[in-house]
Amino acid sequence: MSEVSTAKPRFDLSGFAVAPELAADAHVKISALQDVVGQMVREAKVLGRTVPLGGGYADRVGKFMAQYGIGAEGSAVEALTAFGKELEALKNRIEKALAKYTRQDEQAAADVDCVGG
Repeated sequence: MSEVSTAKPRFDLSGFAVAPELAADAHVKISALQDVVGQMVREAKVLGRTVPLGGGYADRVGKFMAQYGIGAEGSAVEALTAFGKELEALKNRIEKALAKYTRQDEQAAADVDCVGG
């Protein structure tokens, strides 16, 4: 009968890894995406202004646009702001992964004992 090991795994697989040559490019692209999201938030906030479109159906459309722009739960601003925060968290994870790689690479280089020419 085989035994089940209760030892912790040797590697933590929940971490984030990034190829160092791709990290800077990914960081730049995520920053550009954040700029676009910021612009979209500004545009959605404009929707939040109640525009007098008239009465009846036009009034309902104006109120809907205001609610969609900056309303409470489910508004465009709320969703875009949350997305922007996720992008920032991703950039931070890339920075940490790259810093860890750099430290390990520098340590490995320091550990190499070069002899000769």
